[in-house]
Parts: sequence; structure tokens; C-alpha cells
Amino acid sequence: MNKGFFFLFFFLFFLSFILKGQSEFPNTNNQNKENNLLLSPFYDTITFLDLSKKKLKEVPKEVLLMKSLEKLIIKQNYIKEIPKELSLLKNLHYLDLSSNYIETLPKELSLLNIDTLIMWDNKIKSFYKEFSLWGNTLLYLDMRAIQMNRKQQKSIKALFPNAKIRMAYPCNCN
Repeated sequence: MNKGFFFLFFFLFFLSFILKGQSEFPNTNNQNKENNLLLSPFYDTITFLDLSKKKLKEVPKEVLLMKSLEKLIIKQNYIKEIPKELSLLKNLHYLDLSSNYIETLPKELSLLNIDTLIMWDNKIKSFYKEFSLWGNTLLYLDMRAIQMNRKQQKSIKALFPNAKIRMAYPCNCN
């Protein structure tokens, strides 16, 4: 077996073990602080991060240090707000925030070149006009399981004319 392959396999296994430990028990003891120190040299190399089902109430601050991050999945947590600093992750193009409690996205995120945004099962029903910057880059938007009336749905569709948009059937609400 190639030594490089073995090293890569061991590194990925070790990294996933550290990330799993951090996200399940954020800042609860000294061991997690030690894990943060161990992981810190690798922040710039991480391109994919999945923090699904970790009972998170906020986006971990460590995520903001991952400058090479391209794909971020934080689905099925208890997050209400997305930090505007997420917009500093210039390589981020895939964002899955589904099944949280998000009502709005910060305007600063409109500066990213997001091509996939998955928001189903949240409370968001509209986007700031600044998100029209995504008009040519957003290819897929999933907003199923969000009750919206026809007017709200039309507004979103007009904002992202080139995106394939998935929504629930419009309701007679609001």
C-alpha cells in the first residue's frame, strides 16, 4: 500500500474524530480546547464540513476560520441566526441550513458565489434585495416545508430567475 495513501487515510480519520468530538460537546471541557489547538493548523485545508444533527444552537466560531471551505452542511440543528462573518468564507458555494429555525439570512452572505442553498424546513419566507446578486450564480434553492403564500413565492422566484427552486404548494396564509 502506498505510504501517501496510508497517511491521507490516517489524517482524514483523525480529523473526523476531532471534528465529531468538537461539534457534539462544544466548549464543555478542557479536552475540547485541546482539540481546537490540535485542529487549528488544518483549518485552511478543510473544504467540506458536515455538522448535521449535532444539537447546535449557533454556528461554531471555528467554522469561520476555515478559509478554504467550499461546502457547509449544518442541517437538523437548533440554529436561529447565521453569522454575517460567514461571508468571509470566499470559497463557500454550497450551503445546507435545512431543518433549523432560521428566519432570515444576513445581507452580507449575498457577496458569496453560492450555487446551492438548501433551506427547507426553516422559518425564512423572503430574502433581502441584496440577494439579487445571486441571480446568475444560484443554481438550486430548496425551500420545501416552508409555508408561503403565492406572493412570497413569486418574490423569491423573481430574485433568482436562473435557479431551480423547490417549494411547497402555496398556502392561503398571511
